[in-house]
Amino acid sequence: MIKLYLVRHGETDGNVNQWYQGSTDVPLNERGVAQAQCLSRFLKDVHFDGIYSSTLQRARRTAEIIAQPHGLPVQSYDELRETDFGVWEGHTYKEITQQWPGEIEAFYASNGTMKAHGGESFRDVAARITPKTREILSHHADGDTVLIASHGAAIRCLLFGLLGLEMQRIWCFQQYNTAFNIIEYHGERNVMTLMNCTQHLEGMEGYQAQWANMPSL
Repeated sequence: MIKLYLVRHGETDGNVNQWYQGSTDVPLNERGVAQAQCLSRFLKDVHFDGIYSSTLQRARRTAEIIAQPHGLPVQSYDELRETDFGVWEGHTYKEITQQWPGEIEAFYASNGTMKAHGGESFRDVAARITPKTREILSHHADGDTVLIASHGAAIRCLLFGLLGLEMQRIWCFQQYNTAFNIIEYHGERNVMTLMNCTQHLEGMEGYQAQWANMPSL
């Protein structure tokens, strides 16, 4: 069994403004860096055998901050990037519903099959992130612990891919900034043992406990 930590990136100004960021390369803001530092301290005594990230800077920077106490390099892959939301990127949900009436509602109701306007579907994301994660883990041995830093929607797609869940329930899974999940990876019949943990942020301004309103992607 390989223990897999899945971490969402820290806060960005896009998150604060509730944009659909998607493939747009938005950096961490000051609080996002502080969140990643909190998680780094929280996980400093965990032995990691590999740390990986999306190539988008908000995820890579989060991974680099976590990796620092461990002296590990961060390997980044395009397949771990966020969903490409096409023309919706840089817009809020309200703006999207006004400028492209009915599209995003159909997108969420499509069981993951409908592509964002000019972008990807959730099934597209699952089809790239799940095989890549399996490939990464295939280079690790039984008993290893691995961390991947990625994005809110991408992590949901990966969780559903690894756990064999139906895509229409994807929004039942919450993912906050720097929240981490733990999967016991066996190849098949994988087990989630922790989801959306934000314990490392307790006491921090803007702290969101596991069960609060969903932030932007």
